[in-house]
Amino acid sequence: MAASIKYFDTAKIAYARATSGVAATDGSGASSTFTWYNTAPSGDYMWVKAIISATNNAGTADLTDCLFNFFIDDGTTARLVRTIDAGNQAVGSATTSAGQWEVSFGPEWIFPSTVLPEFAVSATPTAGNVDVILICQAA
Repeated sequence: MAASIKYFDTAKIAYARATSGVAATDGSGASSTFTWYNTAPSGDYMWVKAIISATNNAGTADLTDCLFNFFIDDGTTARLVRTIDAGNQAVGSATTSAGQWEVSFGPEWIFPSTVLPEFAVSATPTAGNVDVILICQAA
Protein backbone atom coordinates (compact mmCIF):
# COMPACT_ATOMS: atom_id res chain seq x y z
CA MET A 1 0.00 0.00 0.00
CA ALA A 2 1.46 3.34 -1.01
CA ALA A 3 1.81 6.13 1.50
CA SER A 4 -0.42 9.12 0.94
CA ILE A 5 1.28 12.38 0.05
CA LYS A 6 0.93 15.28 2.48
CA TYR A 7 0.26 18.63 0.85
CA PHE A 8 1.19 21.90 2.48
CA ASP A 9 -1.35 24.27 1.01
CA THR A 10 -2.15 26.79 3.76
CA ALA A 11 0.02 29.88 4.20
CA LYS A 12 0.86 30.78 7.80
CA ILE A 13 2.73 33.90 8.93
CA ALA A 14 4.16 34.64 12.35
CA TYR A 15 6.11 37.57 13.78
CA ALA A 16 8.49 38.19 16.66
CA ARG A 17 10.38 41.18 18.05
CA ALA A 18 13.69 41.04 19.90
CA THR A 19 14.61 44.13 21.92
CA SER A 20 17.52 42.80 23.98
CA GLY A 21 20.38 40.42 23.39
CA VAL A 22 20.39 36.76 24.42
CA ALA A 23 23.87 35.24 24.22
CA ALA A 24 22.84 31.73 25.35
CA THR A 25 22.43 29.24 22.51
CA ASP A 26 21.43 26.30 24.73
CA GLY A 27 17.80 27.43 25.05
CA SER A 28 18.24 28.83 28.55
CA GLY A 29 17.95 32.48 27.52
CA ALA A 30 14.75 34.49 27.14
CA SER A 31 14.14 34.14 23.41
CA SER A 32 11.20 35.86 21.69
CA THR A 33 8.21 33.71 20.91
CA PHE A 34 6.40 34.11 17.62
CA THR A 35 2.81 35.33 17.41
CA TRP A 36 0.76 33.89 14.56
CA TYR A 37 -1.27 36.19 12.34
CA ASN A 38 -4.83 34.86 12.23
CA THR A 39 -4.35 31.31 13.65
CA ALA A 40 -1.47 28.97 14.43
CA PRO A 41 -1.04 25.81 12.35
CA SER A 42 -3.37 23.02 13.50
CA GLY A 43 -1.25 20.29 11.92
CA ASP A 44 2.25 19.81 10.56
CA TYR A 45 3.91 22.90 9.14
CA MET A 46 7.20 23.90 7.56
CA TRP A 47 9.28 27.04 7.69
CA VAL A 48 9.77 28.55 4.24
CA LYS A 49 11.44 31.93 4.78
CA ALA A 50 12.32 34.39 7.51
CA ILE A 51 12.64 38.12 6.88
CA ILE A 52 14.74 39.74 9.61
CA SER A 53 14.73 43.54 9.89
CA ALA A 54 16.69 45.89 12.11
CA THR A 55 14.19 48.67 12.70
CA ASN A 56 13.64 51.88 14.58
CA ASN A 57 11.78 55.14 14.01
CA ALA A 58 14.91 56.94 12.73
CA GLY A 59 15.80 54.21 10.20
CA THR A 60 19.25 53.71 11.72
CA ALA A 61 19.32 50.46 13.68
CA ASP A 62 22.93 49.32 14.18
CA LEU A 63 22.98 45.78 15.54
CA THR A 64 26.72 45.74 16.28
CA ASP A 65 28.28 42.34 15.66
CA CYS A 66 25.60 39.72 16.34
CA LEU A 67 24.04 36.36 15.57
CA PHE A 68 20.41 35.58 14.77
CA ASN A 69 19.36 32.35 16.49
CA PHE A 70 16.25 30.33 15.65
CA PHE A 71 14.95 27.85 18.21
CA ILE A 72 12.16 25.31 18.37
CA ASP A 73 10.30 24.80 21.65
CA ASP A 74 8.11 21.84 22.55
CA GLY A 75 6.72 23.64 25.59
CA THR A 76 9.43 22.25 27.86
CA THR A 77 12.78 22.83 26.20
CA ALA A 78 14.00 25.24 23.52
CA ARG A 79 16.58 23.86 21.09
CA LEU A 80 18.78 25.80 18.67
CA VAL A 81 18.11 24.84 15.03
CA ARG A 82 19.75 27.60 12.98
CA THR A 83 22.23 30.44 13.48
CA ILE A 84 22.85 33.27 11.01
CA ASP A 85 25.88 35.53 11.43
CA ALA A 86 24.77 39.09 10.72
CA GLY A 87 28.23 40.55 11.20
CA ASN A 88 28.41 44.26 11.93
CA GLN A 89 26.60 46.40 9.38
CA ALA A 90 28.25 49.59 10.69
CA VAL A 91 31.82 48.51 9.83
CA GLY A 92 33.18 50.71 7.04
CA SER A 93 30.17 53.01 7.13
CA ALA A 94 29.89 56.47 8.66
CA THR A 95 26.10 56.12 8.78
CA THR A 96 24.21 52.91 9.38
CA SER A 97 20.81 52.43 7.88
CA ALA A 98 18.36 49.80 9.01
CA GLY A 99 19.32 46.39 7.64
CA GLN A 100 17.31 43.47 6.34
CA TRP A 101 18.19 39.80 5.86
CA GLU A 102 16.22 37.00 4.17
CA VAL A 103 16.78 33.39 5.20
CA SER A 104 15.32 30.45 3.27
CA PHE A 105 14.55 27.12 4.91
CA GLY A 106 14.22 23.83 3.07
CA PRO A 107 11.37 21.33 3.15
CA GLU A 108 13.29 19.28 5.72
CA TRP A 109 12.12 21.78 8.36
CA ILE A 110 8.73 20.18 9.04
CA PHE A 111 7.36 20.43 12.58
CA PRO A 112 4.23 19.25 14.34
CA SER A 113 1.90 21.99 15.56
CA THR A 114 3.04 21.34 19.16
CA VAL A 115 6.54 22.63 18.34
CA LEU A 116 6.76 26.42 18.32
CA PRO A 117 9.37 28.70 16.73
CA GLU A 118 11.40 31.18 18.80
CA PHE A 119 14.02 33.80 17.92
CA ALA A 120 16.86 35.63 19.63
CA VAL A 121 19.56 38.12 18.68
CA SER A 122 22.88 37.59 20.47
CA ALA A 123 23.59 41.27 21.24
CA THR A 124 21.25 44.05 22.31
CA PRO A 125 20.77 46.45 19.38
CA THR A 126 22.48 49.80 19.92
CA ALA A 127 19.36 51.38 18.45
CA GLY A 128 15.93 49.97 17.68
CA ASN A 129 14.67 46.40 17.54
CA VAL A 130 15.01 43.24 15.51
CA ASP A 131 11.73 42.22 13.88
CA VAL A 132 11.23 38.82 12.26
CA ILE A 133 8.50 37.65 9.92
CA LEU A 134 8.35 33.85 9.56
CA ILE A 135 6.58 32.59 6.45
CA CYS A 136 5.33 29.00 6.70
CA GLN A 137 3.23 26.43 4.87
CA ALA A 138 0.84 24.19 6.77
CA ALA A 139 -1.01 21.00 5.94
